[in-house]
Amino acid sequence: MKQKIGLWDLVFMNVIALFGIRWIAKSTASSFGLGLGAIPTWIVFVFIFFVPSALICAELAATYPRDGGLYEWVKEAYGEKHGFMVSWLNWTAKIFWYTSFLTFLMVNVSYAVGKPELANNKMFVLVFSIIIFWLFSVISTKGMAFGKIFTNVGALGSVVPTVLLIAMGFISVYIFGNHPASSYTVQNLTPKMNVNSFVAISTVMFALSGAETTANFVTEMDKPEKNFPKAILIAACLIAGLYVLGSVAITLILPTDKITASQGILVALATVAQNLGIGTWFIKLVALGIALSVVGGIVLYISSPIKMLFGSVLKGIFPDKYTKVNSHNIPEKAVYLQAIIVTIILLAINLLPSVDAIYNVLVTMTSLTALFPYVLLFSSYIKLRKTRPNEVRPYQISKNSNTAIGIGRMVLVVVVIGIVLSAAPAMGTLKGNIIYEIEMIGGAVVVISSGFAIWNSFVKRTGFREVKDKIIR
Repeated sequence: MKQKIGLWDLVFMNVIALFGIRWIAKSTASSFGLGLGAIPTWIVFVFIFFVPSALICAELAATYPRDGGLYEWVKEAYGEKHGFMVSWLNWTAKIFWYTSFLTFLMVNVSYAVGKPELANNKMFVLVFSIIIFWLFSVISTKGMAFGKIFTNVGALGSVVPTVLLIAMGFISVYIFGNHPASSYTVQNLTPKMNVNSFVAISTVMFALSGAETTANFVTEMDKPEKNFPKAILIAACLIAGLYVLGSVAITLILPTDKITASQGILVALATVAQNLGIGTWFIKLVALGIALSVVGGIVLYISSPIKMLFGSVLKGIFPDKYTKVNSHNIPEKAVYLQAIIVTIILLAINLLPSVDAIYNVLVTMTSLTALFPYVLLFSSYIKLRKTRPNEVRPYQISKNSNTAIGIGRMVLVVVVIGIVLSAAPAMGTLKGNIIYEIEMIGGAVVVISSGFAIWNSFVKRTGFREVKDKIIR
């Protein structure tokens, strides 16, 4: 009997897809985030973006239980062209995300082996990032029924350190009487109305995105129409609490100007461990756990966008060797092509002045690019609820179509606002803003244009055209 992905496997996969302990430090760092303003921001966006988007993905996955996720849902609403574009945008965003994620992984590996100075050694980060990405690229070709081993362990590796951060932070301050590093006044908690805060909001939204990821493995799931929505809901409740309480805890331990994006979590845990008289072994163990969580995320995210883009879109868009799937339904050669591209990017960014700079630049780029597919996702949901009111929906946000459409419109507006805010100039100099805009807007234009170019080339070669719901070749 073929191994299946069960309910709790799905919960762990969604935790890996939707929760990253690194975002707690990223959001609360005053240098690149919201400072204490991150705490109410997390709460607001959990309700206006995270929960509704997760529920929308749960409804779509239950209604259209096929591999492909975003691609299938957008295709149902707008056809193959838009299905391809959302797959293309999702994959290209992940390409840059891999590199930032690998940087964060190596920071935690350096702490786990007791040599935190390696976190700032660009050559160490570069070499081992390449080795690890290739290793897990090979593993990801075995499918998520096998890869769930890593996502299950990874989910625990992310959740447990966050729970420890929360527990130890509150114990240190409210039981042992250590002075809190932050003052939680209304003024301090109110997000600053400046361009840096506006840009950071998109980072929060990016951190809360990813509910669509696990839908790419529907055919490997046990009872997907029942278990997928349930897993999403369980994971959503868990993740929302971790982000909010984690942000409070880290700012109890460290002032926001001492929090860095890549090392903030480990520095906070090391600080509170010292305050509580816990030895250095603790931080090594925690760093190992976080590293395992990153590994779980890498395994999931290596194959998911690849499966959507190369494994689901129309044959003929890409060469057959890249779209041919193996016995695990994974386009194996496309996975290796992706590994080559990521290797090239890793080599290129090695020219940046520091590891933290690499991390911040890449996350900034990814935060904007990764939000575009959600415009198509929520637009598709709205259209499908409007045009197919009698569709059989095993799970739905609301039986009332007007209510469901209203929720879809709300989240769509939130995403559009997030994209606009992300593109605002956030640097202190004209030169800095020019570079920033090239990265954010110019990069997005190039990605979108290249996607359309690939599609138009396919149409010219094959004579493909779509008429309403019918495909003509």
